[in-house]
Amino acid sequence: MGYHRKYQGRVAAEAARLPLYHLGGEGPLPQGPYVALVPGAQVTVLAPDLPPGLKGRAREVVARRQMADLFGRNALDFELRPQVLGAGKLPWSRALAVDPAERQKWLEKLTPACRAVLPDYMALPWAPEIWTIEMAEGQVRARLGVDDGFTAEPALALALLQLAVLTAKPKAVLLLGAEDAGVEALLKSHKLEISDDPGRYGAKIFAHGELVQDLTRDPGAESRDLHRALRPLAWPVGMAVLALGLWAGAMARETYELRAQALAQRKGAERILRETMIPAGPILDMRAQVSQLIEQRRAAAEQAGMKARPMDVFRRAGEVLADSGAQVLAVSYQAGSGLVIDLKARDFAALDQLVAALRGAGVELSVAQSTARENEGVEASLALVSNRASGGGSGQ
Repeated sequence: MGYHRKYQGRVAAEAARLPLYHLGGEGPLPQGPYVALVPGAQVTVLAPDLPPGLKGRAREVVARRQMADLFGRNALDFELRPQVLGAGKLPWSRALAVDPAERQKWLEKLTPACRAVLPDYMALPWAPEIWTIEMAEGQVRARLGVDDGFTAEPALALALLQLAVLTAKPKAVLLLGAEDAGVEALLKSHKLEISDDPGRYGAKIFAHGELVQDLTRDPGAESRDLHRALRPLAWPVGMAVLALGLWAGAMARETYELRAQALAQRKGAERILRETMIPAGPILDMRAQVSQLIEQRRAAAEQAGMKARPMDVFRRAGEVLADSGAQVLAVSYQAGSGLVIDLKARDFAALDQLVAALRGAGVELSVAQSTARENEGVEASLALVSNRASGGGSGQ
């Protein structure tokens, strides 16, 4: 164990000495070994709600379904890369979502000397229970944990930081780069200690195994290797399946009653389908026909409603909230209601102005609840839904 820790420390020290190169930036690629950084806004950290007992491939499948539910069916085209940093013996709880087309463009720009490709926020110095925030090139880069971070425009970053500080407040914040009045005001409002000295908190670059999240690694390589290893077993397994089929046929005589029950259940299911979904026409393959009807209705609803994705709504709402002076208390997502934001405004007039500003930004919303608190302003819950894909229209 001691040798393993020494080896990890030596690898981290070597990684910290590697030069960093921002892909898409100016200047030639380094001649020697280096770490390439890509825009963090294109590498999203996801935190799916997964039970601890779910492991292996099943864990990734469930995470992909949740990603599709939140961001639409196009999200299934993205690569899902489990975050193994900080997981230890526990199953992974966060993952990186990457567009494979963008990843291929990054790989085409690299040279053989590249040691790893990482999102830019993973190159920030970090230490446990410390946040690192850097303002550079009009973007806010934030490292909120060993496996958590983001890169975003200032308005959206402010909303994300507000949500994060309400969820888990850090002991201190390492603030680097250019000054940002909004970020500093947010941190000071929560009485967080701020410093620009990484050494004060022991924050270091690549000291926690970040290179293991190398985006050049093919996420499907392990599955293909396993497939090749199992291929010689195809013939024995096929014979075993055939034998099992013959045995099942022999047992069919003794399962007549179960088959009758299954037939009765099918008739009941057909009756329900006649009443709810397929009033006329033959029912040949219930699963296929129901799936087709659901897909048709979903496509029609998407075309008719043009509802924005939750993150689009949150982005537009975050820009308005950042300028309104309202204090965000909590943000949640409900499948039937959309985004729900609990906030505190100065008074009812300020709340009305905020509602009007959100609608002017293209967000349709309803005030689910509003309560006046003596000497504390007005607390309200806003249910946000948008019928427009962009924030250019007027609200209803």
